[in-house]
Amino acid sequence: MRIGIDIDDTTSKTNDALIEEAYIYDKKYLKGRGFQDKNEYSFTKMFFWNVVDVDNFLNYIRTSNFVLKLDELEDASKYINKLKDKGHTIIFITKRSKNFKSKWYTKRWLKRKGIKYDKIIFNSKDKAEAMKKEKIDLMIDDDVKNVKKALDLGIKAYLMDTRYNQEYKKYDRVTSWKEIYSKIKEG
Repeated sequence: MRIGIDIDDTTSKTNDALIEEAYIYDKKYLKGRGFQDKNEYSFTKMFFWNVVDVDNFLNYIRTSNFVLKLDELEDASKYINKLKDKGHTIIFITKRSKNFKSKWYTKRWLKRKGIKYDKIIFNSKDKAEAMKKEKIDLMIDDDVKNVKKALDLGIKAYLMDTRYNQEYKKYDRVTSWKEIYSKIKEG
């Protein structure tokens, strides 16, 4: 089976760490405007930021070693490696930039965590294109839009449970890599 996997909040614990980093950035570079609504997903609604502030923050993140500090989701490496060892093809499909630093940090993070894979597709703004091109059989992502795109293409998809996708109940939700492994093993 060819398995497409998102990285952020599907393999790594990104969102909470990103919010912490955004808070530090806000204090350091934006004079501490603070939170507008901590429960929002968008930085322009979460902080008192405009799109330029968000763009600058994301560029700051892309060129920093932020990625290396991320924890993996519980047992992600263990179960991804089990899938790889059983002969499945593992393809990471991420929106992360394909600039040198971003690619280097991402690959280094995967190596540090001991995660085996066959390929990484960076800068995938339209994951449907990557899923088609790579002939993905199963897509695992925390973004409802990507899960919907997979299903529209006839690709089985699991939605990784996060605090920001709770209202989407109709998708096949998963809460752990152990659960994903069990579902794949069952057939």
